[in-house]
Formats: sequence, structure tokens, C-alpha cells
Amino acid sequence: DGAAKIEGTRIRVMDVVEKYIGLGYSPEEIAKAFGISLASVHEALSYYYDHPEEIREDIRRHEDFIEKFRKELS
Repeated sequence: DGAAKIEGTRIRVMDVVEKYIGLGYSPEEIAKAFGISLASVHEALSYYYDHPEEIREDIRRHEDFIEKFRKELS
């Protein structure tokens, strides 16, 4: 998976973005949920705002993968 990640972790920037934008989590809630620093959350969000198309494409690819997987299971 070539998705952008928080340095030193396996946490993808898109996972932080989905919680922040998609689910309305606060940065503090995201930090607690992932067990990372608040600074790391802000760095991930900053990366997203500097590279929105890259992260949106990562999200699209992930959604396509999940949909294909679901179809294979049915």
C-alpha cells in the first residue's frame, strides 16, 4: 500500500482525514483513538491540506478495494 502514512507508524493520512472530515472527530479524539501525539494528527491534516488530491485518490482506491472484496464475498 503506497498511501501516505504518519512517520514511524502504519497509520495512513487518509485514516486520520476520514475520522476528522468524514466522522467529525476532533484532533484530540483522533490522537487518542490511534495512540499518537496531537502533533502527529496535525501533521497528517497539514499533509492532507497540502496534497488533497493525493489523499482523495488514496481514499477512492481504498473504497474500490473494499467494494471489490465485498462483491467477492457475496
